Order: sequence, then C-alpha cells, then structure tokens
Amino acid sequence: MTPNLERAATAAAETLIKYNVTSAPVAPLRILKAVPGVIVLSYTELASGLGMERRELLDQYGDTNKDAVTLVKEVGGMLRYFVGYNMLLPDYLMQRAIARELGHIVLGHDGSRPLEVRLAEAMFFARHLLCPRPLIRAIQETGIPITVETLGLITGCYERCLVGMQKSHGVHVAPELNSMLREQFAAYVQNFVDCQTILTANDDSALVNFGSYMDNYEEV
Repeated sequence: MTPNLERAATAAAETLIKYNVTSAPVAPLRILKAVPGVIVLSYTELASGLGMERRELLDQYGDTNKDAVTLVKEVGGMLRYFVGYNMLLPDYLMQRAIARELGHIVLGHDGSRPLEVRLAEAMFFARHLLCPRPLIRAIQETGIPITVETLGLITGCYERCLVGMQKSHGVHVAPELNSMLREQFAAYVQNFVDCQTILTANDDSALVNFGSYMDNYEEV
C-alpha cells in the first residue's frame, strides 16, 4: 500500500488556512489544542491521569513513541483523541512530534492501514505544516539566499528536521490553496525581508569569537 503524500500535503495547507496561521515558526501545539475532540497533555500529566509513573508510560510505548503518542477513546459515545507529548525534548523535536500527531488526527488515521503508511503520511503532513512551501517560495522570490540557516530562521526548525524537508517528494497542491497561503504569510514575509536587510547591512558576525566566552565554562 502506497502512502497518499499528495493528500497529506493538501491537508497541511488546509489546516494552516483553517486555523489562520499567518507567521512562522508554526505552532502545532496551538493548532492541536484548537481541534475539536482533542485533549492535549504532557507525558507527566498523562501518566498522572493514568495512575502511572512517567518512565513507566514511556517504556510502555516502546522506542517509537518516546516523543509523542495519540490514544483514541470513546467518551460519551464520541471519539476523543488524547495526545501525550514529551515536553522534556528539545523544542524542534517536540514541535515535529506534535505536528506528526496532528497529522494522524487530521488525516483520520484509524489503524485500518499499515503503520508505516500512516507514519509516512503523518510525517509528510508535519513537514508541509512546519515548512510551508508557499512561504519558502515567497522568500525565494525576494532574492534572499535560502541556506539551511535562513530556512531555520524562517521555520524555527533545526538542520536535522530540515534534511527531511529538503528530501521530500514534490507533490501537487491545488493552486488556490497555495495562493491563499501566500496571502496569509505576506506580512510575515515582508517583515522577515526587512529584518534580513537590516541585519545584512550591519553584519558584524566576523568579529564574533566564542573562544573566550567558553573558557572555564565548567568551572564552579
């Protein structure tokens, strides 16, 4: 069974539009908390609610869900999603994990298809949510070089997250969705360009030397 990556990318664009995301870095936790029927808890809160130790909860999920997990329960005749996330992770890993779990929910994954197919779709959704291609295209058209560092500034992602985005397959997303996203991010793009112009004009990074700054760092 082949993952439907085009559907995942389209769903990410529709989610950004639906929740009126107008700037980056995208905050998937804010979106997730706004989705009806979803309850979001840290692993500490989730473990406490289940009467377990946090470490016991992490061990129960094995190696694949140390960052985040979604539990589906029927409450009062309706499905509820309980999303637990590891708030002790570095921010970029936590955001990627939350975006992935959001993808599972938005895409309606119910366990009827193979895990690897669902995971591929959810990760593709996360990449398009955190690194919206219309935003990157808009920045490119300003003439600012898109380096990994610049992309990190735009998206709030770090290099290890960006590698997956750079290797993502190109997929078709309806032109009207791309146009709507371009419009949503227009003010952010202009502000970013203005700031980059100022920073470039006053760039004194060549004068920075962190050697002495780190001297004796571990001394008490």
